[in-house]
Amino acid sequence: MPRADLIVYNIGVLLTFSDTPLGRVDWERAGILNNTGVAVKNGVIVEVGPSTWIRSRYEASEAIDAGGRLVTPGLIDIHTHPLFHGSRADELEMKLIGYSYREILARGGGIYRTVEATRRASDGELLESLLSILDVMLEGGTTTVEVKTGYGLDPGEEWRHLKLLGEAASMSKVGLVRTLLVHVPPRDRDRGRYVEEMAGLASRTGREGMADYIDVFCDKGAFTVDETRTILSAGLRAGLRARLHADQLSYIGCSLLAGEMQIDSVEHLENMPPANAEVLARSGSVAGLLPTSIMAMMQDERPPVGALRRTGVPIALGSDYNANNMTPLVQTSVQVAPYVLGLTQLEALAGATYVAARSLGLSDRGRVRPGMRGDLALWRVEDPREVGYVWGLNLVETVIVGGVVVKRRRGC
Repeated sequence: MPRADLIVYNIGVLLTFSDTPLGRVDWERAGILNNTGVAVKNGVIVEVGPSTWIRSRYEASEAIDAGGRLVTPGLIDIHTHPLFHGSRADELEMKLIGYSYREILARGGGIYRTVEATRRASDGELLESLLSILDVMLEGGTTTVEVKTGYGLDPGEEWRHLKLLGEAASMSKVGLVRTLLVHVPPRDRDRGRYVEEMAGLASRTGREGMADYIDVFCDKGAFTVDETRTILSAGLRAGLRARLHADQLSYIGCSLLAGEMQIDSVEHLENMPPANAEVLARSGSVAGLLPTSIMAMMQDERPPVGALRRTGVPIALGSDYNANNMTPLVQTSVQVAPYVLGLTQLEALAGATYVAARSLGLSDRGRVRPGMRGDLALWRVEDPREVGYVWGLNLVETVIVGGVVVKRRRGC
């Protein structure tokens, strides 16, 4: 009898997404299996099959009865800003009174306030806070997360943050994808000189292997299309992959950059013209949508989901956890995506699993099939349609990372 490190059996519904195309997912293409089991050895899925077959075939060090409930791939969060210090809770009240985000920035708040607080924090404080929030993400079923710098706004500070991300990657049970984010121009620096410095930092980051991605916030009040092109190009030449904050607060043509350079994921898109979906479709870029960010910013604009669907652009989801959007679970984005974006529950789950893996250039996770990492989320519901119908609760009960149980419900 072959041995496995772990088997999960009595799975009522298993969303494998094993061969689901990157375009729009539906019930026929979701890879749904019933009464199923999964075997994991050395951190990798070795077999998926009928529950009774898996139980009888494998001698396992650990066996988990899923209780007839839903099991999915571990959730993947494509977009977070968790390395910061300080609170901006009072700014929520300002937004409710009627101040726009730009007005809050002009009054010394917003990102610049967080930058100052983060600069004053010690390495120990920042690392402790980061590891704590990664644990919270793990509790919600997030097994892989993209983490950005961006609250340094100075090459030296950003380098400090990159080193902290490297430390966190070696200490956390969550898989980390590290991104150097060039966030906004400092108010007290020559703009052209700053763009040159950050392009140089992108080159150094790539050469020294300090990150996986380069990202730029391209928008009115942040970086222009030309400035963004300069910084992204420097990172790409040095071996980094590219992602992009685009068309969030206004439209200045940022999403069109996907048509001229290799950008894995173009994110936000609240103000992207529907016609630009054709550009994303031809480029192969993923559209990274952030529904809780829309809520936190109190925006009326929405990404053109209909156009993205029609053109077959893959849609991934992220939490956009940051000092202005204190929502650490991508599961929350999955739950509210039907209401904010009009995604179906299956589309939302796909957006936080296999499409999210594509967004992050990861080919070893996001699906449940032999050869993939043994990252699984066991839910307290039996039907995928309950996710989103029931919201505001953490519906994930057991979390498995690389075949190791890192969170377990009572009695399991």
